[in-house]
Amino acid sequence: MAIDYQIIGQRLQDSRKAQNMTQEVLAEKVGITVVYLSKVENGRVRPTLELLDDLCSTLGLNLSKLLTGVQIQEANYANERVVALLRSCSPDIKEAALDILERLSQIK
Repeated sequence: MAIDYQIIGQRLQDSRKAQNMTQEVLAEKVGITVVYLSKVENGRVRPTLELLDDLCSTLGLNLSKLLTGVQIQEANYANERVVALLRSCSPDIKEAALDILERLSQIK
């Protein structure tokens, strides 16, 4: 699957405009030129993942949503995957995995 830099750029531009932020302000905040930001927003360059992450952080976007257009918001979106993985484990591994999940669930 190819990355569509025009769509990514459009999403960035839409988010920037929704926040009434100019290209000048955004470019300054992430440390790039306005010309380069314009090229990113128009899909004419291939920005690094680091730059895309910086842009997302500045705009309050989720990087995965920027790249895929999908924001996973459901609390149980990975439940089926976890259950399937646990089913494929031996009893000893299941116990260790559950212990890890329990500890992770306590992190706030």
